[in-house]
Amino acid sequence: MVVGVWHWVERNSAGLSLLVPFLAIGGGLLGNWLGAKVQAAGGLAQASAAREAARITAEASRLAALRDERRLAIAELVRTSRRLFRFTGELYSEDRDAEARLMYEEVSQAYAEVELSVPASLVALAQPVLEATQAALDAARLRGPATRAMAVLQEVADDGGTPGWAAHSAALRAREALRARRQDREALTREAVEAMRRCGLLTYGQIRAVIGDLPRGPVTVTQHERAQAYVGALREFLDAARVELGANREGGVEWIPQPGEVRPIQI
Repeated sequence: MVVGVWHWVERNSAGLSLLVPFLAIGGGLLGNWLGAKVQAAGGLAQASAAREAARITAEASRLAALRDERRLAIAELVRTSRRLFRFTGELYSEDRDAEARLMYEEVSQAYAEVELSVPASLVALAQPVLEATQAALDAARLRGPATRAMAVLQEVADDGGTPGWAAHSAALRAREALRARRQDREALTREAVEAMRRCGLLTYGQIRAVIGDLPRGPVTVTQHERAQAYVGALREFLDAARVELGANREGGVEWIPQPGEVRPIQI
C-alpha cells in the first residue's frame, strides 16, 4: 500500500506542488486561530482569577470592618455599664441622680449599638448586662436617700444625749423591731419618727425614706447581691464576645463586695 501511494505521488507531483503553498497558508491560519483561541482562554482565566481575587479581598475587608464594628460596640457597652455600675456605689452617699440618668442613657445607647451589630445569640447575653446595671441603679435610687439620711444622724450620734443621737438610736431600735417582727415595732417606729422630727436634722422626705427603708436588709447585702448579678451577666457576655471576635482570652473581675464591706463597688 505504501508503494502504491508513492507511485501516485510521483505521477501527481506537479499538482501537489501547487497545493503546498495553500496548505502552508491554511496551516498558518489554523495555527494563528488556535494560538488566538488559547490566548483568549488564558486572558479569560486571568480575568476570572482577578475577579475572584478582588471578591475575596472585598469579602475579607467586609468581614474585618464588621469585626471592628462589633468589637467597638461590645467595648462601649462594657465600658459604659462598668462606669455606671461603679457610680451606683456613690449614690448611697451623695445625691447625684441626674448624673446617673445620663450615664444610663449612654448604657442604653451602647446596648442599642450591640443589638444592631452582633448576632442574636450575643444580644441575648447583652440584655442581662443591661438589666443588671438597671437593677443596681434602681437599688441605689431606692435605698440611697435613707442611707444618706442615716449618715447625717450617724455624724452626731457619737455625742450621747443630743437630739441627733436620740433620733439615730430610735431609728435603729425601730429597724431591729421591724426585722425581728416584735409586737412593739409600731410604737418604736412612731418613736423614731418623732425623734427624727425633733432633732431638726432631716427633712420630711428624708424621714419618710428612713422609715420606708427600715424593714429592708443591710445596704451592704443589697450591694453585694447587685454586684453578683452584674458580674455574672458581664462574665457570660464577655466570654461569648471573645469567641465571636476570635479573641477568647480569659478575663477577670477586679472585686466583688462581700457583706459588711463598706468601700464602693469596683468592677
